[in-house]
Amino acid sequence: PPPPGPGPGGVSCAAILLESHLAVHTFPSEGILIMDLYTCGSKPLIPVLPAIEELFAVPRRSPAGEEWEGRPAEPPRMLWSHKRRGFREGFDPAWTRHGDPLDQGLGIDMFRRHGLDMKVPLVSEETDFQHVDIYESVDPKSRSTEKTLFLDGVQQSSLRGEAAYHEALVHPAMLAHPNPKRVAIIGGGEGATLREVLKHETVEEAMMVEIDEGLVELCREYLPEWSDCSDIVGSDADSCFDDSRANVAFEDAFAWFIDAFGEEGQAGEEEKFDVIIMDALDPDQLVEIVGSLYKNNEFVDALYNGLSERGVFVIQFGEADSYTEAGSDMYPVRDSTNMMKALQSVGFESIHAYDEAHSHFFAPWSYLVCFKDSKSRANWYKTPAEIEIELHRRLRGTESGRPALSFFDGPTMAGYQVPARVHETVYCRNDDRPQECDEHAGIDPN
Repeated sequence: PPPPGPGPGGVSCAAILLESHLAVHTFPSEGILIMDLYTCGSKPLIPVLPAIEELFAVPRRSPAGEEWEGRPAEPPRMLWSHKRRGFREGFDPAWTRHGDPLDQGLGIDMFRRHGLDMKVPLVSEETDFQHVDIYESVDPKSRSTEKTLFLDGVQQSSLRGEAAYHEALVHPAMLAHPNPKRVAIIGGGEGATLREVLKHETVEEAMMVEIDEGLVELCREYLPEWSDCSDIVGSDADSCFDDSRANVAFEDAFAWFIDAFGEEGQAGEEEKFDVIIMDALDPDQLVEIVGSLYKNNEFVDALYNGLSERGVFVIQFGEADSYTEAGSDMYPVRDSTNMMKALQSVGFESIHAYDEAHSHFFAPWSYLVCFKDSKSRANWYKTPAEIEIELHRRLRGTESGRPALSFFDGPTMAGYQVPARVHETVYCRNDDRPQECDEHAGIDPN
């Protein structure tokens, strides 16, 4: 039998201009055209894709018109990848890896992947604070459609992974509090964190403080699944942003919390929150919008002061440690290191780390939960059966009859109760080796 793939024949042509070239080869019998566009310009070639598709993507037709070998004509599919050429790191003094979206997840995990059956930009737009890219793609193995959100080139969430991520962020902290009525969300522009909070029957107000209104509007339009409350029993709006229990403020969370709960804050006891959820950009992302969220002890003090007596604070802490990492004291300027030290010193009686590995981030994701009152530890360490009972008691049902949660349950919570061993391993690599690493290997008896 003949070898698979395009056969012989067709037309090849090439155009060369200095170091740039355009090469085209056609395989008429297979209905395939292969193009290689290689330029020495500094701008990405993504904007050229619609023109290429319009000029070269021709539907396969028989001489008679509408069918080919008895099959209806199929619309053409364009598979593409975009790779950067040349050397930047160490050669261009102005270049930084974190400052170039094409060297982040957008360029590496989306543009470079040639194996996706489809990848289409739904929107690529600059807001007042960051560049937003939302892509739709199809994986040839699962044949499932995926949507992915990128901010300044860094992946934030995806359709297939967002439920695991947001359920892990919200529900462990909510269950740790005996009766969460007022909840604050820092960031969370997609609306999914707000969605998970509003599933709890006890919640009377969910305050979301997000600096980027443009991001919220884009997510409303292109990622409506993230903020869909239409299936939650008792919700009075299709979009979670419009739910009567939601209060969305487009402000700088850093300034908002300091103004309300700093040393000179005017907020009263009744305005404090039972749970504060920080779903801002990842620490150590090194982008301007992160600002002082992870750098300023005054902000951490305000977060602590903004919690009620048995308040719980939870934060997504970025990609989990790996066994190859050095101790945290080797990275003294990292925002995550600064944030951890501030949380330890501000007064929280108990801090726990846990990981979730199903968020489609190509690595496990870390979270920190902090208890203002150590009594909350009893709720944190409930058995899987007790967690299931609490979920049944607290969560609103669904109009469709489907389960309210996609990933989180009692056995999953049991996996969060004990930190991954890698956290201890990396922690104990500090030059100033913590005393507990020698005295209490593997467990803190307190």
